[in-house]
Amino acid sequence: MSIPFTNLDVFTHTRYLGNALAIIRPPTPTTLSQTQKLQISREFNLSEVVFLHLPESLDSNPKELTVDIFTSTAEIPFAGHPTIGTAILRAQLLGLEECQGINHQGRDFTTGEESQYPVVSIVNGMTFILVSLLNLVDLGRAVEIKNLNPSTYYVEHLDEGWRNGLCSTMYYVNMGEDGEGRRRYRTRMFETGAEDSGTGSASCALACYLVTKNPRNGGDEVKFGFEQGVEMGKRNEIFVDVMMQADGASVEKVVLSGEAVKYSDWLFLIFKSFVAYLISDTLKC
Repeated sequence: MSIPFTNLDVFTHTRYLGNALAIIRPPTPTTLSQTQKLQISREFNLSEVVFLHLPESLDSNPKELTVDIFTSTAEIPFAGHPTIGTAILRAQLLGLEECQGINHQGRDFTTGEESQYPVVSIVNGMTFILVSLLNLVDLGRAVEIKNLNPSTYYVEHLDEGWRNGLCSTMYYVNMGEDGEGRRRYRTRMFETGAEDSGTGSASCALACYLVTKNPRNGGDEVKFGFEQGVEMGKRNEIFVDVMMQADGASVEKVVLSGEAVKYSDWLFLIFKSFVAYLISDTLKC
């Protein structure tokens, strides 16, 4: 059995920059088991892999599609660059249509132990420690800040009902406002000792945190631009627009956007041993 998949670089328009993504398109939702999906994700060794379940007929052009997002260790409820990359591939395969948004419940946490940094989530299971730094020199040394390594901050310190999933650290430096009124930040994100080149979920969490701490933004749409992955040589441009409720205390809508470029189409060969092999005779560049 062969299963098609596509490689993209997300949050960039230049191949081999941005954040790499693999989108696998099994013929039915039951073609692959959870165990097989996890094994395939480990084979790719990317930050996330998407399993996209398309309709039997591409002519049906549905507004809702089912996607499963996996890291090399588990399935996760949401991630930014897989969502953007999948939306762009969906548009290429099915055409542009208005798609349904993703509804999530989020909150600031009161941690079980004293913390001088905010711990924020907009999706249960995706939690971020947000650390403001003064300048790019400090940002370049962020990996040396051992006491904020996520591997030393366990989810059991979080509120009841939210002690699951990933807890990562997002470092950011305020770069001021650009000529279009967009607030610019340079960022780096670390999870269990590894750095991610472009993190849409963390960028959304940071944007929501920043606007909710400023009541002057009540009823406004606040635009952010996050530049991530520079220190890795994998520059990402991530855009987040946040619409506040009139009271300025809660978020009404979050829009994550960015570019993506496809660099290859491949096939998986799946055997009874569940070992996946790659073949490149369908490579398109």
